[in-house]
Amino acid sequence: MNCRIRLATLTAVIALMSGQDLLACGDKFLAAGRGTRYQRPKNARAASILIYADPSSNDPVLAGTRVQSMLKQQGHRSTTATTFEQLASIVKAGHFDVILAASSVATRIEQLFAGSSDAAVVVAFDSPPKASRVIEAIDRAVERRDDTIRRNRSRS
Repeated sequence: MNCRIRLATLTAVIALMSGQDLLACGDKFLAAGRGTRYQRPKNARAASILIYADPSSNDPVLAGTRVQSMLKQQGHRSTTATTFEQLASIVKAGHFDVILAASSVATRIEQLFAGSSDAAVVVAFDSPPKASRVIEAIDRAVERRDDTIRRNRSRS
């Protein structure tokens, strides 16, 4: 009889110890092997990007579809302009957060927005950039543009 009680007690203790933990709301983040993922979501802040890639220039910094496919993979929307006249008409017709261009034409592009409070941020590159560098530059430009717009609205 004493042996049966010990066996039943041992079985009950083992069953209670091996049961699933019931976790409260935030406890799942504290459990071992679980946690928050710190990767960048695809659409952290989907930006509208205009790429100025002039094929007639001597240094086509942003030429090719590699940049567009990389931006699409990150969740951004992109449009490409190949001439300055096309760029000017697209900028006047549409709303863009960031304009990617070669550094040789960046000042010319910024003159299109002279005095505008809702101007896109021009990101200029001297040489063909790496994908990670483009994404970092776009993220910084979008944050800078959002801060500028927020400041302008609070002043109004």
